[in-house]
Amino acid sequence: MSDYRVPAVVGAIKILEELGVRGESGATQAELAASTGLSKSTLHNLLSTLEADNFVRRDPGSRIYRLGAALIPLGAAATRQIQLVKNAIDRIAPLAGIHGLSFAVAQRTTEGDAQVIERFYPPHDVHVGITIGSRYGPLDGALGKVLLSGMDRDEAAKAVEAGRLPAHTPATITSPASLLDEVDEVRVRGWASSLGELNENHAIAAPIWGPSGQIELLLLALGFPTQLDGPMLAETGQLLHGQADSIMAESGITPPTRPTAGPA
Repeated sequence: MSDYRVPAVVGAIKILEELGVRGESGATQAELAASTGLSKSTLHNLLSTLEADNFVRRDPGSRIYRLGAALIPLGAAATRQIQLVKNAIDRIAPLAGIHGLSFAVAQRTTEGDAQVIERFYPPHDVHVGITIGSRYGPLDGALGKVLLSGMDRDEAAKAVEAGRLPAHTPATITSPASLLDEVDEVRVRGWASSLGELNENHAIAAPIWGPSGQIELLLLALGFPTQLDGPMLAETGQLLHGQADSIMAESGITPPTRPTAGPA
């Protein structure tokens, strides 16, 4: 990530943070200039812009500035996102000990990847590991299939057909048509599987949708082929799908309606 920061944005953040600290008492332009270190002209321009878009409000009599109503829905959205992550972690944490598999929570990034933000291992020493902070794209195993399922079919087709599908292992699906057919199945059933397609292990993933109607989090279960195979695949997929539905319900989110079958 670049270290470059836009000075005007930095200045606006300073103003909002200062007004947030001062609460209902607010601050005059002179007080804001003193506390933020911004020049009078810069401060005046930023306050005028923030006021015009209702991010700050100014009392006409006292000329005191306070936070504006436009921040309320943004704050509510941030709270919901934080609550969504907390609910996901709280629900997934105990599953490793109960089911003897590794579990993880990943977050969809602004680049469209999935980044692991938390993981939980079973109590025994031998288990499948995953690194916090590791990222997986739309062409990477179970997480990738879930990311593709969050796109409409045309968008998913463009992502799949943009280049040669990487053959991570001999089991990787390298046919665009076959991968898109499997993504259609993911949309219907609500979870994806990867059977040695990214590495030698097996994985199941399920999406958690956010208030915006896009996938925000992904739940992941990992196991050795001897652990996560046969009937365990569907059972684990249904487990993650059920957990995802419960997490969304706890966060006040209604998931999008899933299709009942693939396209004709």
